[in-house]
Amino acid sequence: MKNTTQLAQASLDLFTEAGNQDLPGRNTITSITQPEVGLGNLVGNLLNIAMTISALLVLLYLIWGAIGWITAGGDSGKIETARNRITTAVIGIIVLASVVAIFKVLQLVLGIEVLKFI
Repeated sequence: MKNTTQLAQASLDLFTEAGNQDLPGRNTITSITQPEVGLGNLVGNLLNIAMTISALLVLLYLIWGAIGWITAGGDSGKIETARNRITTAVIGIIVLASVVAIFKVLQLVLGIEVLKFI
């Protein structure tokens, strides 16, 4: 009678051999088990895209305020408008940084990876 180690090795060899065969439905089974697919990965990708777009918009708003300040020509109303834009952009940067920090803490606590910054 074979021992359990030999049986486990034989089962593993059969599984590996079956995986190497070109059987119908093989690609669908492996695609389900791949980590690149799924709802969690979709949500993570959407959050990454939203964070990137938000950061770009905040940067553009900051540049718009800076250009408005430079072109104000001493007009106090235009300077105030430009200062408000810059202040709003800085607050946006702080909010984005806070969101990233909260996500990083949640990822550490829960052991998941939602945001992946390259």
